Amino acid sequence: MSDNSRKGIAVAAVAAIIVAALVLVVAILPAEYGIDPLGTGRALGLTDLVEPTAEPAAGATATAAPIADAVIMPVLEPGHGGEAPKVNGTLIARPSRYNVDSREITLMPKEGMEIKYNMKKGSGLVYSWVTSRSVRYEFHGEPDVTPAGGGADYFESYDIDNADGKSEGHGTFVAPSTGVHGWFWENTSDEPVTLRLVTAGFYDWVYHNRDEKQTALKPMDAYDAPSHPTVPDVTLR
Repeated sequence: MSDNSRKGIAVAAVAAIIVAALVLVVAILPAEYGIDPLGTGRALGLTDLVEPTAEPAAGATATAAPIADAVIMPVLEPGHGGEAPKVNGTLIARPSRYNVDSREITLMPKEGMEIKYNMKKGSGLVYSWVTSRSVRYEFHGEPDVTPAGGGADYFESYDIDNADGKSEGHGTFVAPSTGVHGWFWENTSDEPVTLRLVTAGFYDWVYHNRDEKQTALKPMDAYDAPSHPTVPDVTLR
């Protein structure tokens, strides 16, 4: 082999090493490991490809996974051979029938009170409440088992309005933990406020806290409510 051939191979080898080093620094290190000494990885968007492996820093916000058995997450399963498609994950079965609760309460000026429902994790609650004027409120829960680090008065807030207040709330709630879940309402006005609450759901008893007196009340069995045709039907169409 001639000297020129050896020289050409050597030059090609050196060039290949240089190219490989550039690819390593410019592309592989930023994309795979987030190491970007030249800043080219950020410019090319390669650092966005790095999978996070470290725990979130203190104070950082992390996206939590859904709580098992406490959410409805429908998944469509296509039908086969002309069969209708099936949607899985639409139901949360309960071992017994649901209860209902209906209350009308007068909140005196500057008075606050709580009504919460004792529910198992994954149980559902359908609710509507209305007031004769706006009230402050918080929808929250107290798990039976306090998480590590929680104090004696630990609770979890689901919805809150401490500013202008609201005069109604309606929705469907699925308990993320076994415990009591419900509302604190406060009448900040100088006039009495009428509160009407109607619920239906899988709860065992009603927690009532007013005037520093806490009581457990029995809800109404849904089958005890008057039914059609005892209550006349109203024809819509």
